[in-house]
Amino acid sequence: ACCRAGGTGIATAGGGGGSRPVWCYDAGDGLHVDIRAQPDFGAARTGHVLLPGEEFRVEREHRGEDGVLFLKLVDRRGWVFESKPGVGTMCQRIR
Repeated sequence: ACCRAGGTGIATAGGGGGSRPVWCYDAGDGLHVDIRAQPDFGAARTGHVLLPGEEFRVEREHRGEDGVLFLKLVDRRGWVFESKPGVGTMCQRIR
C-alpha cells in the first residue's frame, strides 16, 4: 500500500500547492524514482528524486502517446509517471 504510516510527508520545496491533488510514490521495490525534466521516460533527469512513501502535489497531468500519465510536481522539480510499462504502478493519487 502506498504512503503508509511513516511516509515522508508532502514535498513543499519551492511551493505549497494548497488545493492541488496529492499523490504518493511507491513502486513497491524500495527504490527511488528519478524526476524527469519533461513528461517523457527518455527526458533528462533533473538530479531530484522521490523516495518510497513520499507524498507530493501535482500541478498538471499529461497523458503520453503510450497512455502513461505523467505528473508535474507543483514544487517545480519536474515530472514523474503514474505507471511504467513492464513495471506497473509507480504513483497513486491519495487525495
